[in-house]
Amino acid sequence: MAKFRRIQYDNLAFHCPGCNFVHIIDKRWIFNNDLNNPTINPSLLVREPVGNKVNVCHSFIREGKIQFLSDSTHGLAGKTVEIPDFETMHPDWSE
Repeated sequence: MAKFRRIQYDNLAFHCPGCNFVHIIDKRWIFNNDLNNPTINPSLLVREPVGNKVNVCHSFIREGKIQFLSDSTHGLAGKTVEIPDFETMHPDWSE
């Protein structure tokens, strides 16, 4: 199964195990066109306001793995993990 999924307007979606949310990648990023073993450039920085704080997820995505940078505010900061299969995490998005 694929780790990335193409969605509307040729954007990409993947499940982030650090945030436990779907992150969207648009055409501003360089993508290697491999949905099963994705690499994007440059790093991905997601900021999500929650109440009076901001959750941060900052990572590099290389060869199907997410390298979470230390400025991420979740429990996977500083770790590298495999990207989960998208359809396994979000079966309701299947075609």
